[in-house]
Amino acid sequence: MFADAWLYSRTDVWIVNGELTGVIVSYRMHIMIHQSKDGYKLYYETTVPTDSIASKKTSDKPVLFFIHGMGGDVDAWQYIRDELLKKGVPSIAMDLRGHGYSDHPRSFSAYKMDHFVEDVSAVMEKEGVKKVILVGHCYGVVIAMHFAAKYPEKLEKLILISGTYRPPVYLSWKIMKVLANGIANLGAFISPKPYKPGHSKYPKGKFHKDYEFVGLVKTISRNSLRSYLLGTKEIVNLDLESALSGIKTPTLVMVGEKDSIFPVHISKKIHENIAGSKFEIIDGGNHVIVLNNVDKVSKLIYEFLIVSSHNSVST
Repeated sequence: MFADAWLYSRTDVWIVNGELTGVIVSYRMHIMIHQSKDGYKLYYETTVPTDSIASKKTSDKPVLFFIHGMGGDVDAWQYIRDELLKKGVPSIAMDLRGHGYSDHPRSFSAYKMDHFVEDVSAVMEKEGVKKVILVGHCYGVVIAMHFAAKYPEKLEKLILISGTYRPPVYLSWKIMKVLANGIANLGAFISPKPYKPGHSKYPKGKFHKDYEFVGLVKTISRNSLRSYLLGTKEIVNLDLESALSGIKTPTLVMVGEKDSIFPVHISKKIHENIAGSKFEIIDGGNHVIVLNNVDKVSKLIYEFLIVSSHNSVST
């Protein structure tokens, strides 16, 4: 359906009262389906300014690689990618397995963390990209940190947005962890296939809350309850605290001031344990700052791209 499709856009410039008010950079979007190392189809997009295209491959230079969160898809990054594209920044974004247009495996083992990490690596290899600047949001942060631990040589920089290194505190009790794993396994076992696989709609200008029941139902209908629960199970059993100090890649950690899913203190702990990392708190932001605070998040990402070292905290 999508394999090896190229979409084109021309540069648009508009002038109001004699002043330049907007520019959209000319670019090409490459939509691709690639097979994972364990045989599942992965949907991803590459967006490249036309003046930087030497071939159909993205580039040998580091590019941004976006990993969405639980229940999301590539379109969760569309506004940030658009802003960075205006500055000539190429990017790759993929639908995680069990999400969007990627395959939705029925096998429980297909949702183990190692597979998510290898999927990122597989897309890089397909595109001929040697190093990336990996950007993760929510569950994407967990994948990005595992990737950093396994493939540090494939990373130029790391950007971690609204993520975690451990499960919620109440799951530190063994009985609660056993119960959560049991519920996840049972729910995943009886889960039907996704009703309508595809991408969610993220209307521009809409304020996205941390918890939206209708949105969650729509997300599950597209991605299946199975992928949601088995991904959640990976969070339930997560323990990355000891691995954080081993991350030597230049890192930016970002979080919304009012994030109620993974509160500020969690991102601060990640920052404190990754030497030399930069920490940013988005004033008034919640968990969904990649959609609600596009200008600020895009600006911070771009500034991080053009400097070589960071070691500060700001709010």
